[in-house]
Amino acid sequence: MTAWADPSPPILDVALLKRLRAAAGFVRLDDLPGDPRAVAAAVDALGAFGFELERRDGEVAYRGPSSRLCPDQIGHELGTRRIGRRVAVWNRVESTNDHAARVAATTANDGLVILAEEQTAGRGRRGRSFVAPAGSSLLMSVLLFPPDGLAPTVGDSGAGTAWLTLVGAVAAAELASDHTGQQALIKWPNDVRVDGRKLCGVLVERVLRPSGPAAAVIGIGLNVHVSADEFPPDLRDSATSLSLLSGRSFDRSELARELIQRLDRWYDAGLREGPAVLAPAWRSRCEHLGRLVRVTTTTGVLSGRLVDVDVARGLSLEPAAGSGLIRVPLEAVAALGPPDGPVGPQRARTS
Repeated sequence: MTAWADPSPPILDVALLKRLRAAAGFVRLDDLPGDPRAVAAAVDALGAFGFELERRDGEVAYRGPSSRLCPDQIGHELGTRRIGRRVAVWNRVESTNDHAARVAATTANDGLVILAEEQTAGRGRRGRSFVAPAGSSLLMSVLLFPPDGLAPTVGDSGAGTAWLTLVGAVAAAELASDHTGQQALIKWPNDVRVDGRKLCGVLVERVLRPSGPAAAVIGIGLNVHVSADEFPPDLRDSATSLSLLSGRSFDRSELARELIQRLDRWYDAGLREGPAVLAPAWRSRCEHLGRLVRVTTTTGVLSGRLVDVDVARGLSLEPAAGSGLIRVPLEAVAALGPPDGPVGPQRARTS
C-alpha cells in the first residue's frame, strides 16, 4: 500500500506512534528499539507533523492526535482488499470527486482514496453545494472500476450507481452509530442522519472514459468537528456532526482508516455475493421504512406506505387504496420523501 500527500511530508514511524499511544503514559526513549538518534528524530517528526507529545528528560508521552489527516497513519497495515491500495491526502482541492476522476485513465488506480482537508467546490446530488470548514470533516472520494454488470454505464438511469451509493451510506451509518451510540439512519438515497439531522452525504458519479472498463467515484462528506455556529444559518436546524452528537473530539485519521475498511468490506461483499447483500443493512437503517411516503418516478408520483426496500427488487409500496403492493425499480425513483413534501427535487443546500 502506498500513502502519498500534497505536499508530501516526511515518512512517519507509525509503529512508533502506535507504541506511544498504547503506552498511555511516559515511555523512556532508551527503551524504544532502534538507534537512539533515529528514535529521537522519529519522535521529532511526529511532533512536527502535529501529534501532541509531552516530553521530559529522556521520556515522551502521547497526548493527542494531529489535527491534520496523516496518510501514513491511515494507510499503515490497513488490511483491505481493494479500497485503500493508495491513500492521497491533499490540503485543498476543488472537489475530491473531480480529483479522483482525473486519475481514472489507468485501472492501476482502482481503489485509490482521495482525502482533502478542504474543498472549494464540493457538491452533493443535483448540483447542490457541500459546506465544510477546513480541517473539520472527512472529505473522501474512492475511485473504483467495478466489473461489467455492476458499473454505471452510458445512459444509466441510476441502477449502476444505486448499490455503490448504499456501500457508502451503510459504511458511514455504521461508523456513526458505533462512535456516537445513536442510531444513524439512511434518508433516501444518499444522506445519513441522526435524529433527523444530516451527518453525512454520499455522491456516486460515473467517470467518463474514452475506452476500457467503466469507472465510478464514491464521494463521502462526513461532518466530524463542525460546531453548530459553523454551519450556514439555513442548515443549523438540519445538520449535525460527530462531535455535536457525542460531545467529544476524534482522531480524523483513525476515522478515515475505519471508514475505508468498512467501505472495502461492503464493496468486496457486493462483488462476491451481488449487491443484494446490502439489502438487510439498508433495510435496518432505512429512515422511510414503514412510513407513508411520496415517490416521484420517471413517469409520475406514487403515494403509500413503504413496506420494503431491496437493492434488486426496488421499493415495495402499499397504496392507500389497498390494491396490492406496487414495486418501483430503484432506477425509476427520482425522489422520495414524506407525503406532504415537495414532488420534485428539493433545492436546499446539503451540509
